[in-house]
Amino acid sequence: MWAYFKFEFFQFIRNKKNIAIYVILLYFACYYALKIVPTYNPIEKVDVSEIEARYLPRAEFLKNVEIDKGTHYLTSYAVAIFSEWNEYDKARLDALKKHNMKEYAEATSKWYKYSDEMIFPDVMNVFYYNPGYYTYGNNYAKKDGHYAYLYSASRYKGYTEGKSNLSINVFEERTALQTLQRLLDSYLPLILIVSCILFTVDIVLKDRRNPTLLQGLPLSDWRKLIIKGLVSLLGSLIAIIPLSIGLLIIGGRNGFGAFDLPVPIYSFGKDLFSNILMWDYLVQNMLFIVFWFLFIISLLLLVSVLLKNEFVNLLVGSMFVIAEFIYFERGLGAVRNIQWYPTSYVQVGQVISGYRNYLYGSEALTFGSGLTVMGLCTCIFLFFTFLISNQKKFKLL
Repeated sequence: MWAYFKFEFFQFIRNKKNIAIYVILLYFACYYALKIVPTYNPIEKVDVSEIEARYLPRAEFLKNVEIDKGTHYLTSYAVAIFSEWNEYDKARLDALKKHNMKEYAEATSKWYKYSDEMIFPDVMNVFYYNPGYYTYGNNYAKKDGHYAYLYSASRYKGYTEGKSNLSINVFEERTALQTLQRLLDSYLPLILIVSCILFTVDIVLKDRRNPTLLQGLPLSDWRKLIIKGLVSLLGSLIAIIPLSIGLLIIGGRNGFGAFDLPVPIYSFGKDLFSNILMWDYLVQNMLFIVFWFLFIISLLLLVSVLLKNEFVNLLVGSMFVIAEFIYFERGLGAVRNIQWYPTSYVQVGQVISGYRNYLYGSEALTFGSGLTVMGLCTCIFLFFTFLISNQKKFKLL
């Protein structure tokens, strides 16, 4: 079996299609690091002028306002809440002047928490979240702002409790590890899963080009399929290497960050966040992605044995990746058991961070439920592959 594994692996790494995929991933990583990352403009950033634009008018208002029996109720309300709001903004400005990042993190955490308490229950729409959430006709701007402010409050609180070196790049999530976190929350899992599909789509069917070379091997079709699956899994994991070049470039420019930086995790129902460490978040993502690789590989091995067509393999694999876009709707989790669909777990980082639960209005999309669903599906695919591969009419060659 070891000799066959080496044979398959050497064929895999010499495959021009696979080499092209690695080159494309390397190009993507370098382009992203050199062109896209420098233009990253977070909505929540450290901006002295923005803080002063809020603080100074409010301070002037509080200095000159006079409250009496004829004062409008909104004026009285503004006086009641602006004092504490400005207290946090002044603490932020003072901390930045002194370059005291710990004090800035503490004041900023309180500012986000207090701001959300003022804005989210505001039925009169007197106050608003950062204008960045209201662009492009966003109908869920208030909910997005609510999530982002609670996320930021938890994140900054984690900075005050941790021992990591703090900087503006850390606060704006520009370091290499934080960039990786943001990518895992967006399209990086999709890229890795699609790469796995492309690596696996012909791993079985390519043998039809050289049937006489493999017919004499003393291995059953089932064992051949398992070895091919392991080779595809290893090849998919190797795809992380060219992508990591981009992180090295980002780290050289913006710093690498630290593995004990906080990552906020949303708890649905409680409407609050708790922090886990960066290394824990990355390990969970890596394990989840490996389960996705196993799911895709076992699925395509089964389809390869049944239908023996590379285009069908590609079509079936792609359908599992894009299926969620067909049925996704905010709040859908409240009326449908979307946690039983493996396709609901494609956005790996968002599932682990709890953001997918926030969008779906569900508490069932979790790291544990994802591994359970993916694991069960993988076992089912492998079981049927084992049964079918022992039937003569489904022989590989």
